[in-house]
Amino acid sequence: MDEEKVMTEEPAEIKIEGEEVTFPKELVEEGEEEKAPEEKHKSIYQQILTMRISQKVQLALKGNKEARSILVKDPNKLVCSAVMKSPKLNDAEALTYAKSRNVSDEVLRLISMNKTWMRSHEILVALVNNPRTPVGISMQLMQKLSDKELADVAKAKGIPGALVSAARRTLMAKAQKQAKKTGH
Repeated sequence: MDEEKVMTEEPAEIKIEGEEVTFPKELVEEGEEEKAPEEKHKSIYQQILTMRISQKVQLALKGNKEARSILVKDPNKLVCSAVMKSPKLNDAEALTYAKSRNVSDEVLRLISMNKTWMRSHEILVALVNNPRTPVGISMQLMQKLSDKELADVAKAKGIPGALVSAARRTLMAKAQKQAKKTGH
């Protein structure tokens, strides 16, 4: 019975650069956040697996949250970059991707380059604590962390050693400055 319902739904048409691509509505329209059955998720995943790269890029720009969450993990940088450029992408999704260890470093780099997202301290901390974030970006972002967050980075096990040692050095330098101020 569900199969008949799916077959009768009209697909959503998307026209980009003279190429007309038709996606099922379930991939494009933002539905109410009801728990989708595992079978529906598999079918969306299977549909995405059969798409060409150009179709995935178009879906990344126009698709719903579930499609974006699948496409952001795509190994092709064009596809995951298109997800990050989607006008439908919100701060909550950016935070989820910043915390995720399953996304490419390109996604994390794009998040760090977005000024709007970098105003969120939560996203900044998530990027620093993500081992997939390029070390150069993490080092720059680490300067904006509080002493407690720096201490957490200095104790962290899963992040690059260069970042851990830089956090330790920064904490020691701050402690020495504080000791000189107080005259001890």
